[in-house]
Amino acid sequence: MAALEDELHSYLDPGEKLLWAGRPVQGIVFTPLDWYFIPFSVVWLGFVLYIFWQGSTTTPEPMGAVVSVLFVGIGVYLLVGRFFADSFYRSRLVYGVTDRRAIIASGVFNRSVQSIDLSSLSGLKREDRRDGSGTISFGDQPWYWTGWYGPGFLRSVGTIFFRVADVKNVYTIVREAMQRQKK
Repeated sequence: MAALEDELHSYLDPGEKLLWAGRPVQGIVFTPLDWYFIPFSVVWLGFVLYIFWQGSTTTPEPMGAVVSVLFVGIGVYLLVGRFFADSFYRSRLVYGVTDRRAIIASGVFNRSVQSIDLSSLSGLKREDRRDGSGTISFGDQPWYWTGWYGPGFLRSVGTIFFRVADVKNVYTIVREAMQRQKK
């Protein structure tokens, strides 16, 4: 936890106080959207492998082989690769709440910081999970965003704290900081 706080301190303004620091859940994560993506990926990969196998029985065209390998690669990424890309992306993600804002520090190769000003925040949503973790969405999210966190590494993108531990406590910290900022 101290390492997270040290990393976030470099992004704080003078006089700003860090109230909480954390990370999203680590490892492979499944979301409801995977009920659609996994079968689609299996069908995609099966179809592409069948076409690839059919093409290998005839004289292969060089360009056809390149396109086939590309489509097989896309199928493998959709089926398994996106989970590893997402896990790697989340391993570099750090969340923080200060007395003024919420901070999302991300980036695999270059660090970027997103600040969410708590005084002008229009909405805050909490989604709880049975294990006590959950997701906090900042601001009003579009209707099509609700409950959907994107495929692969896009899953964790946006103005959200994705599946943080002890979400009720974090939500309370954010809400109280919001209320203090609006006074």
